[in-house]
Amino acid sequence: MKLIINNNKKMKKLKFNQNQILKLNNQTYLPFLIHNLPKKFNQFDTTQILKIKTTIYINTNQFEKPFITNYINTLNYSNINSNNIK
Repeated sequence: MKLIINNNKKMKKLKFNQNQILKLNNQTYLPFLIHNLPKKFNQFDTTQILKIKTTIYINTNQFEKPFITNYINTLNYSNINSNNIK
């Protein structure tokens, strides 16, 4: 799915893969539902967090590599894919 954002300077395309992982400006964002946020969510830089409808996307720069790999593997079995953007 592609979503286009217009911020009066340039158009940006949001690209989602099958697990709802977001790619934007060569950055990768992991999807979270509100009840599933990481424990240190309040310590993350707010410029690295996006909210689209009911899904919150956090830049992978905020996480360690082992967490990212494990989280992506668990996304296959999560219900986040059933709550995706329509």
